[in-house]
Amino acid sequence: MPVQFDKKIFSALITLIMNLMQTKLLNIKASRGPLFVTWLPTFNCNISCKFCSTHNLKKKYPEGISQKRAITLAHEIGKAKTWVVGFTGGEVLMYPYLFDVIKVLKQYQVIVYIVTNGKLLKQYTDDILSSGIDSVVVSIDSDDAKEHDFIRNNDGLFDILIDGITFLKAKRQDKKPIIKATTVLSKISLPKMSQIVSKLTSLTDIVSFQPIVGGYENSPHGQKDNNLKGLNFPHEERLFVEQLLSKFLKTNPSYNTNYYRSIPIFWFEKERLINKIKCWSPFLRLIIMPNGDTLHCTTNSRFNSLGNINEMSLMDVWNSNEMISQREIIRRHKNRCICWTQDASFNALADSIPFVNRMPVFNKRRDSID
Repeated sequence: MPVQFDKKIFSALITLIMNLMQTKLLNIKASRGPLFVTWLPTFNCNISCKFCSTHNLKKKYPEGISQKRAITLAHEIGKAKTWVVGFTGGEVLMYPYLFDVIKVLKQYQVIVYIVTNGKLLKQYTDDILSSGIDSVVVSIDSDDAKEHDFIRNNDGLFDILIDGITFLKAKRQDKKPIIKATTVLSKISLPKMSQIVSKLTSLTDIVSFQPIVGGYENSPHGQKDNNLKGLNFPHEERLFVEQLLSKFLKTNPSYNTNYYRSIPIFWFEKERLINKIKCWSPFLRLIIMPNGDTLHCTTNSRFNSLGNINEMSLMDVWNSNEMISQREIIRRHKNRCICWTQDASFNALADSIPFVNRMPVFNKRRDSID
């Protein structure tokens, strides 16, 4: 097992280096696929969270990838030397081909995680274990059942997901898959984050959180600010937010990273992050939508589909003219946007790595980039 693990790390490093050289430095076609693939197989969901726009996205991105194409695509991802594939949505456990696809990915030693609201966790525990999933991320927004169920608009959900986590922990072997809890940081959760983290740490292996956001056009984080009242903070409470988060980070130093420290800036002064944190998404990541459209960004509406996976191969999409054009915009820092959810947290990571955060642009400036 250690040999396999070393091979995966070595392969991931090669993919990372090749992608950065070919797509970031030179903006030429990549010889390997994306390091990360985020696959949203469905926007069907069995709950309706207050901060989520999944049900609206279902109309825009209906399921359109056949079982046969999904299986073939999984082979393409594996052959492209992708390191990690994350399945999110929507509720991924409602996707009928999920475990068929994951079993193919595991043939190539791809690391796989799923994100779930936990309602179906117990029902699909055996499938999770037999498919070889590496990590199960469960969304838990409070240590209090009533608060969590209120945010998620689903009475009884908290108790159901806790039962599912307990059941999965009892049946797994050698702590595989890893169980991770993730919390949406909001006006409800921030004042009691230490309490929430303590509770979730006793239930799961890893605990993380991300700021509540809205307005991401092609993402479940698409609710308008008016719909998030009661969950987000008004600007006049910025000092209060900074004090609460600072107190939490002091008592929980493992969270004292650039990503978490920057949350108040993201909420109240995005411009500072736009100027400081550069986007790494199109050089490392590909997003597959339920209808087969591919994106590297769900935040900025300027970045359209790179091509549909039903009509193009993974590598053709990754090296498409549209992708090269969008990479050039971001290489020149002309995108003028910032996202700060966990699926984009490598932006914060890359920003903190010497040399990487100063990586130059080598090719001639393209006049078409405005």
